[in-house]
Amino acid sequence: MVRAKAIFFDLGETLVTQNIEDNLVTMKALEKISEIIPHRNSPSELFTIYKQGYNVNEVFRTKHYVEIPIQAWMVQLLRRALGQEPEDSLVEEAIKIVVSARAENAVVFPDSKPLLKKLSKRKIKLGIISNVSSHDVAVEILRKVGLLEYFNIVVTSAFVGIRKPDPGIFLYALMRFKLSPLEAVIVGDSERHDVWGGTITGMKTVLVSKRPVTDSLADYRFASLAEASGTLASL
Repeated sequence: MVRAKAIFFDLGETLVTQNIEDNLVTMKALEKISEIIPHRNSPSELFTIYKQGYNVNEVFRTKHYVEIPIQAWMVQLLRRALGQEPEDSLVEEAIKIVVSARAENAVVFPDSKPLLKKLSKRKIKLGIISNVSSHDVAVEILRKVGLLEYFNIVVTSAFVGIRKPDPGIFLYALMRFKLSPLEAVIVGDSERHDVWGGTITGMKTVLVSKRPVTDSLADYRFASLAEASGTLASL
């Protein structure tokens, strides 16, 4: 059996979560964005516009495994709110508000840091592969919760343009480390995004899910990172 030279982790609901419901995080950001928009749309109006755009974009992202970056959907949101093309400076400021809100409300799972500390003592590379519309959101979340220092690379769908489970995002991450799929492991909470994607690519897969799983393609299944720690250290 080939010893793993790299372990990749999913981010959201694998290493970290949000301390409030996702829509509330979005609403908090939109409240601040409403204050910088010339027309002063209410947060509820912005949320309605956001959800309409999100529902359309999510179908496209899910069906074709391509990312719609935050820059695109923010322009879409502001264009509809203003009734005209938004200034670049307004788009940039609004994006900063979203990045800040996502990072501020991120909470690390208690077993994430002990596992990463343990793995970092080995001569093994660590990376992130995450479906997220903003690369900066992923980086700032990792920085805020104190995990960024453990990772050699952070690969996001926002940066690559491809979403899990498409093999392309996994192959890009492997290319960065100059490794073959057989030399790497993907750890995540999603059967579809992490396990299917990793399996199609040819990587070893580790499913970490608090939800009961009766049927999975994963090579290993655990209820927590703490439970997975010994196996990951031995791969």
